[in-house]
Amino acid sequence: MFNTICNERALLKNIIISDIHGNADSLVAFIKEIAEKENTVDRLLIAGDIVGYGASPNECCDIVRYLKYGKRKVPLERICEIFGQMNPGASLNGNMTDAIQSMERKCVVIGGNHDKQVVGEPSYTSEMNPVAQKAADWTREVLTKANFRFLKWLPLRKKFKKERFEIVHGTPSYPRGYEYAKNASVLKYTTLWSTITFGGHTHRPAVYIYTKEKRDINASVLIPTDNYDIRLMMIEKECADKTESFTVEQNNDWKYYVNVGSLGQPRDGNPDGCYVVFDSASNQISFRRVKYNAEAASKRITEAKLPNELAQRVLKGV
Repeated sequence: MFNTICNERALLKNIIISDIHGNADSLVAFIKEIAEKENTVDRLLIAGDIVGYGASPNECCDIVRYLKYGKRKVPLERICEIFGQMNPGASLNGNMTDAIQSMERKCVVIGGNHDKQVVGEPSYTSEMNPVAQKAADWTREVLTKANFRFLKWLPLRKKFKKERFEIVHGTPSYPRGYEYAKNASVLKYTTLWSTITFGGHTHRPAVYIYTKEKRDINASVLIPTDNYDIRLMMIEKECADKTESFTVEQNNDWKYYVNVGSLGQPRDGNPDGCYVVFDSASNQISFRRVKYNAEAASKRITEAKLPNELAQRVLKGV
C-alpha cells in the first residue's frame, strides 16, 4: 500500500513505469500487483507515452489522472468500473479498494512523443511510422476532452534535485529522439543532468553508466541480442522471467541512465509488463515484470480496427 506519511522526510521508495500505450489490461494488473506486494510505496513516476498503439486510451488516462489528482478529478467509481472491465466477473474487495485509494495523489507524470502527437504538438515528436500515426489519429478521435487537456499540458521532464534523479521520456536534452538507443556517442556524461536519469521510449529495459572520462559499459538488464549497438551493454543475455537488481554507486564521476522498459508494449521478447522499483535511501534499483491478460489487450486492439501488427506485438513482446 502507498505510504501516506511522507511529507517530512525524503521519499524513499519510488516505482517507475513508462510507455503504457493505451494498454489498460497491463496497467490494471500492475496496480493490483503493487497494491498486493509492495509496502510503503511513496511515489509512482510515469515517464510518458500513456497513449498510442493500445485500444484503451481513456481508461489509461482516467487511471493516471486519478493517481495524480485523486477523486476530485476522477471518481473512484470510475476506477472500479475500469477494473471491472479489465477483469470481467471479478469484483474488487475492500482491501484492494483501500489500496487503490491510498495511491491517490502519489503520482508524478510526464508526457511522451505519442502523447504529444495525439494532442497535435508534433514539434515535440519525431516522425512516426504509418502504423504509429494511424494509432495516434484513432486515439485523438476517441479521447475525452478532459483527457486531451491532460495530455496537452504534461511536461517533458521532472527533476528531483534533493534525490539527484529525474525522469524523462527519451533524454533530458532531446526528449523525442531514438538515436541514443542506437548510437553510443549520443548519450554521454555531459548530456545527463542528474546522477540517475530514468527514461523509456525504446520499450527495452536496460541500464547504462557514463563517466567523465569515457563511456563505461557496466550494466545491462534483460537486453536481447539484436541490431542495437552492443557497445551499450556489458552483459548480453536472453531475456528471462527473473528480477534484476543493482545498487547505484556513490561516485560523483558516474551517471546512470535507466531505461525502465514498457508496461504496455514491451519489445525485449518478453510480453510481460516491465517496471522499476527505486529505493532512494539505499540506492537500490530493481527491475520487475508483471503478467497480465495480453490476449484480452490484443483482442481490444483488433476490435478497435487498429493495425493487426499492434495486436500481435503485445502477444509477442516485440
